[in-house]
Amino acid sequence: MFSSFSKWPPLIGLLLGLGLGTHAWALEADARQPLYIEADEVEVNEADSTSVYVGHVQVDQGSMRLLADHVTVYHREDRQPRLIIALGQPARYKQLLDDDQGEVQAFAKRMEYDADKDELVLIGEGLLIQGEDRLTGERILYDRAKARFRAGGAGRVKITITPDES
Repeated sequence: MFSSFSKWPPLIGLLLGLGLGTHAWALEADARQPLYIEADEVEVNEADSTSVYVGHVQVDQGSMRLLADHVTVYHREDRQPRLIIALGQPARYKQLLDDDQGEVQAFAKRMEYDADKDELVLIGEGLLIQGEDRLTGERILYDRAKARFRAGGAGRVKITITPDES
């Protein structure tokens, strides 16, 4: 069952900051920055609109950084990403949030961002961190369009919310 964000305000910024596209919570200026990708190897297949990056993959856009062992990007006709799949031991993501809310970090063996559905899925030892707040689970799905998340899979979901000191 989806959980509402109204019960977990510290997690709103954390989860909203995890998309690899434009959104209100990550630094708004990031989406207007150039995208830089480095890898040991790259293969671009225009026939099936994919690009595959292998070996020490680093993706940077403004304050956003994705580090993975293997990244596959499925492109739309306009060459914009439709689906991004990052694999790692773990794949690592971080990005600054707007309004001085700090930095969001995510870790998982597999990260999938579906731009058409506006969903991010962390699969395999998923961990989301913002400040002292944490969410862990084997599968964490965040539906950005509906501002909902679902976490579950094998094992228990664990959430740690640290109260503000003010």
